[in-house]
Amino acid sequence: MIEQRGAEVTPVKKAIARIGLFAIAISAFVFNPARADAQMRPMMIPLTTTLVISKPAPGQIYGGKQTVTMGVGGKTYKFVLNDAYVDDPTGKVHWPDIWQLVRQYQPNFNVTGVGEDTFAKMEPGRTVTVRGMFSANNQTFEVMSAEPGGGPFGPTQHY
Repeated sequence: MIEQRGAEVTPVKKAIARIGLFAIAISAFVFNPARADAQMRPMMIPLTTTLVISKPAPGQIYGGKQTVTMGVGGKTYKFVLNDAYVDDPTGKVHWPDIWQLVRQYQPNFNVTGVGEDTFAKMEPGRTVTVRGMFSANNQTFEVMSAEPGGGPFGPTQHY
């Protein structure tokens, strides 16, 4: 004969119930779709980015100036970064966000595009404004245009 027990709550059943509730509470935090706004959202769409860079003249050094490295076909070129900005129509991504992504890599940017030879041809002592499309997936900077000087926001030059 089988003896049946009533709906007796044993300490083991209480422990299992507590573990189940604890697991549900933890999963609510872990699988929460809201993320911290301090973290940058992943950028999948390339953004138009403008870099104003210069190559030090002979005898000059980089000193404490911020530098940026550009990788072109297996070669790495180092420049002084005078200015940089992102043309993000949503206003959510700014240059410091991009710099946080690429500063740990050598080179900082992998250059592609029709104007990739801009960096190899740059003469010492010159400043160039380079516009391109930046893709965060693989730190690719596709050159769209390059203009001598500091760009439209740079100081005017008098001849």
